[in-house]
Amino acid sequence: MVKHIALGLLAAWGLSAWAQPNGSTKPVFKVGEVAVYTVNNRADNQTVDETVTVTAVESELIRFSHVRPGREPAEIEGQFTPDMRQVQSGASGTRFDPPAPLIKIPMAVGDNWKNAAEMVARNNAKSKTDFEYKVVGTEKITTPAGEFETFKIESGGWVTGVSWTGSVRVAQVHWYAPSIGRVVRSEYRDFRGGRPWNDTLTELKSFKPAP
Repeated sequence: MVKHIALGLLAAWGLSAWAQPNGSTKPVFKVGEVAVYTVNNRADNQTVDETVTVTAVESELIRFSHVRPGREPAEIEGQFTPDMRQVQSGASGTRFDPPAPLIKIPMAVGDNWKNAAEMVARNNAKSKTDFEYKVVGTEKITTPAGEFETFKIESGGWVTGVSWTGSVRVAQVHWYAPSIGRVVRSEYRDFRGGRPWNDTLTELKSFKPAP
């Protein structure tokens, strides 16, 4: 089993003026947007920049190129629906059926939802997920790209092996900035055998608009 299940919460963020959270704001994607993220694997004490480019905007699918030096392969395609349900992770190439809903529009503090899905990794390892999500509050945060008013979304649950034996508990936090329609910070942790395994912080670092 691949060490990094990595639900791959990276997309491509477009920057604009930000204001108070507005849960009715819909995300907008444009081909050619290039964002750089700082990915800090705190478990291994390693930090790397990942470049994410919007490569296609289709009626039912947004495609991204995720390039991370030192990873094999260095480039993986990520896929989201227009309402930010994850089809394929750009961090690991894992596919989700049905797509995993990272946010919901409209969104307000106190909203909660669930998702159960089948996962297929790049090495064809199969598993199932059972996750719960809750919007726990609003928060002003600062990333290397600037300051954002965000909704804070906590999620977690279990990944259970189908083609492999065992289960992994996952805990995540997303900070979603409605003003730019993107998650600007995410924390991912998983636990195996009751012990911490992965601990990753991802933050928006810079952005180049579409030409």
